[in-house]
Amino acid sequence: MYQVIGIKNTALAFLVVTLAIFAGLNHNDLLALIGEPLKLLRALSSASSLAGFAFLIVGETFIFPLLCKLPFVRTFFPPIEGTWIVQLQSNWGAIERLRGNQSVEDKLTKKGKIKIFSRFFRVRMQFEADDRYSKSSTVCVSVQRDSQHGTVELNYIYENQTINPKVSDCSRHNGAARVQVRDEDGVVTMEGVYFTDRNWNQGLNTAGYISFEREKKRPWWRFWEGKEST
Repeated sequence: MYQVIGIKNTALAFLVVTLAIFAGLNHNDLLALIGEPLKLLRALSSASSLAGFAFLIVGETFIFPLLCKLPFVRTFFPPIEGTWIVQLQSNWGAIERLRGNQSVEDKLTKKGKIKIFSRFFRVRMQFEADDRYSKSSTVCVSVQRDSQHGTVELNYIYENQTINPKVSDCSRHNGAARVQVRDEDGVVTMEGVYFTDRNWNQGLNTAGYISFEREKKRPWWRFWEGKEST
């Protein structure tokens, strides 16, 4: 997630935290430390270590996704962690029609769930289709802010595995997606496009539209029921 603010701003934030810790620990001895370079260096080194520890505690634990829900923080880091209901519209139907199968619709729709694990330094995603035909996990993920429009984008490369593929399919392929993240009235939604190298050597690689909607949590008093609340 640090890509949203960039490496320079991340380094600047680390410097500010380091100086704040240094000033807080040595506010009574600042003048004395200036005259003793070795002690000053040790004090700065200690402050830097504490700042690094603070970054790890806040950025690499469950604290970070909780902070992302705060009004000010979410303007920089969108709260994307959690389970999302995903709908994909593939152009596979159009490919099938070009192959002579006119009974297939141009766009085929598939639904599934994506689980997003979000931390300051890393983001992971896992997908499984509702029909359990295939599942995917990300190889590389970045969350960036568009320099021209100021919008946040979720870009990722994933690897898909299909245990029992159809004749026209393959057991493993790669894909990528470019998704816009919108945070309007406290509700985060995502939508974009994806494309794959699925059977590319036969001209069967696919592309399409993907949309995310956060999964609605079942109230605690309905956990024992076998169906979702309405």
